[in-house]
Amino acid sequence: MKNILLGLLLIAGTTVWAQKTVPAIKIKDINGKTISSKQFGNDGKPYVLCFFATWCKPCLQEMNAFAEEYEDWNEESGFKLIAVSVDDSKSNARLKSLVNGNDWPFEVYSDANSNLKRAMNISSIPYALIIDEKRRVVYEKVSYTAGAEFELYKKFKKLINK
Repeated sequence: MKNILLGLLLIAGTTVWAQKTVPAIKIKDINGKTISSKQFGNDGKPYVLCFFATWCKPCLQEMNAFAEEYEDWNEESGFKLIAVSVDDSKSNARLKSLVNGNDWPFEVYSDANSNLKRAMNISSIPYALIIDEKRRVVYEKVSYTAGAEFELYKKFKKLINK
């Protein structure tokens, strides 16, 4: 019985230690300035981190859906979205004009070498994560369907209201 209990405690401890966090990886803002993903944050509150590409139609639908609700959600709950493009250097040239043309109100960065994407073990896009105040991933969502942004926002608000 002691061995079973000890085994369960080890498994539970491993699960806690294995929780994914946002690593410190160098990326660029849309103006080409290098920053570290360690600088991502929301004044000690959770935030949403989304990976997308300019050529990905579901990604653009998701980013535009967030843009439509962003100001209201930010005002209501402090919602913050950080979008990271995984376009390669050829496609990346369109990023700044896409962001400005769509008037996205959130921060957008470029991970042209996919270093952050790989470090976070993300294999497909669009991919959204909720990151808590300790830089830990507390929710992950892959792909996009219309209305999925509202479910993600509900999970964000639940975390904020804990």
